[in-house]
Amino acid sequence: MTRGCAQPLRDPAARFVHRSEGKGDYMTAGLRRIAGTMAVAAMLYAGAVQAAAGSSGDRAVKSRVYIDTDTANEVDDPYAVFRALVAPEISVVGLSSMSWKDKREFIAGTRESQAMNEEILTLMGQLERVSHPLGAHQPLPDRATPVDSPAARDIIAKAQETPAGQKLHVFVLGAYTNVASALLLEPAIKDRIAVYAMGYNFDGKQLQTDEFNCQGDQHAAAYLPASGVELHVMPASTLLGFRWTKVDVDRRFKGKGGLPDYLVRRWETWAPDSDRRILWDIAIFEAFLRPDLARSAEIVHEGNTIRVWTSVDEKAMQADYWAATVP
Repeated sequence: MTRGCAQPLRDPAARFVHRSEGKGDYMTAGLRRIAGTMAVAAMLYAGAVQAAAGSSGDRAVKSRVYIDTDTANEVDDPYAVFRALVAPEISVVGLSSMSWKDKREFIAGTRESQAMNEEILTLMGQLERVSHPLGAHQPLPDRATPVDSPAARDIIAKAQETPAGQKLHVFVLGAYTNVASALLLEPAIKDRIAVYAMGYNFDGKQLQTDEFNCQGDQHAAAYLPASGVELHVMPASTLLGFRWTKVDVDRRFKGKGGLPDYLVRRWETWAPDSDRRILWDIAIFEAFLRPDLARSAEIVHEGNTIRVWTSVDEKAMQADYWAATVP
C-alpha cells in the first residue's frame, strides 16, 4: 500500500491473530473453517479466470514474480495480489509480509500482513505452492545494516534458484525493508533480481521520499535507489487519479465466493464509508503485465539508472483488471 504523502498510521480491523503456539501459522480458527468450504470454489474460480485468459500463459518461460507487501494496511494490496495470482503470464513464487506501523509496533503489523497473506493463498488454493515467509521485525537501523528475516532469506533463495538468463521480479508494495535486507545480506543477488517498488513521489526530475511507504523505513528507501539493482518505481504522485468505486467492485465480485467476496469484505471492513478509493498497488502489476498502459522515463540517481512510471491509463487499466479477474 502507498499514499501520496506520509500520514498517521491506522490499525486494520482487529480480527487477525498472532502466531499459534509452536506453529508458523497466523490464520484464525474461524478462517480455517471457512477456508475448508471455500477453497475448492476459489480454485475453480481462479481456474476459470485463467482459462478465460487464453493461451498466453502456455508459453515455455513465465516470469518469476515475488511479492512483498504490507497486506493488512489499506484496501488495495489484496486486490493487487489477486491480479498477480491469476495472471497466466507469470508465476508467483513468493508472498512475504511487511509492516506499516511505527517502530514500537512494527512486528505486530508484519504479523497482521502475514495472517492476510495466508488467508489469501488458502482461499486461492495456493498455500502449499507459494512460499509465504514472515518479514522483518523492525526497519533498517541504518542504511548499511540489514534486518535478517525469513522473508529476506527467501528472496535470496528464490533469486539464486532463478535460471541463468532470467531475473526474479520482486514487487514491493510496502516499506522496502525486506528487499533491502536481502540485497545487503547477499549482494551477489543484485544482478539476479529486478525490483518494482510502489512508493516515493516524483517531481519530474528526482524521486522524493515524502511518501507513506518510504516513511515506513527511511533507511531502506534511501538505500534502494543507490544499490545498483535494476529498479522500476511506480510513484504515488503518478496515481492520484487512479480511483475505483465500490459499485464496480460489488458488481463484479460480490456473491462470487472465495477471494472475490473476501475482497469485497476487505473494502467494507477497512473503509465502510468510502464509495471510491485509490487502489494504488494494482497499477504496478498492470504496468508490468500491460506496458502499453503506462508511460515511463529514465532518471539517474547516484550514478544508477532508474525507470519511473510517469503516467498511467486509468480507465484502460481498470478494464484490463476486470477482464483478467472476472471469468
